[in-house]
Amino acid sequence: MDDNSHNVSNVKVAVRVRPMNRREKELKTKCVVEMEGNQTVLHPAITSMNKGDPRSQPKVFAYDHCFWSMDESQKDKFAGQDVVFQCLGDSLLDNAFMGYNACIFAYGQTGKIQTFHGS
Repeated sequence: MDDNSHNVSNVKVAVRVRPMNRREKELKTKCVVEMEGNQTVLHPAITSMNKGDPRSQPKVFAYDHCFWSMDESQKDKFAGQDVVFQCLGDSLLDNAFMGYNACIFAYGQTGKIQTFHGS
């Protein structure tokens, strides 16, 4: 690749929040995930804990990309397949077509592990 390329060789870590499934909706499950920029905040699912309990504090994680796909009505932050592809897949595919090795490792809600290898 030339020096002007923004597709440098590296590892990118992304997280995507999926919409709730039917069962979760029927149980009126509360969403405990919040995303802002490249940060994901996990709020405790149990709210009856003592405030001094470290498990009662939100946990903040930073990633290269955070994709909010929970609620399509939130147009300002919703990330559909097209957004995910533009951020992750597009440059990876370009590099694969140029002959560079490429790999996507994805872990889904069902526990099914999906991979794509190109060379």
